[in-house]
Amino acid sequence: MLSVQRVALLALALGTASVTATFADDTTTTTTAPTCTAGGHHHHDSVLTDAEKAQLKTAHDAALAANPSLQTEQDNLKQQFETLKGEGKDGATKDQWQALHEQKQAFEVKLHAAELAIDPTLAPIFAKLEAAHKDRHHSE
Repeated sequence: MLSVQRVALLALALGTASVTATFADDTTTTTTAPTCTAGGHHHHDSVLTDAEKAQLKTAHDAALAANPSLQTEQDNLKQQFETLKGEGKDGATKDQWQALHEQKQAFEVKLHAAELAIDPTLAPIFAKLEAAHKDRHHSE
């Protein structure tokens, strides 16, 4: 079983990728690490089975239903992303994007903790994602 601190560190590690690609996806079904590319696809697609993806989606949906404040925070982050994106290349500053990225990371910590509270059997899946995330970033 993962401790809260380990979950927080795991979530931070998983949330270090591109904010842009994460928020570019209009769906709320993703519960794992944001993509490292701008294509909108999450690299967990290649490391997780369909059953694992379904388990994560179920926990994600349940976590948001059980914690309306998380749903509100997710919606607010998406709105902030859309606002910055709408400002174009010359409008939003690097500092604004960095602040949004940090807010997203903090949100991911809370979301993953809520998901684990609902389904503790997600711990090995999060570990699998963390390993894939580390491999991906060390090979780039």
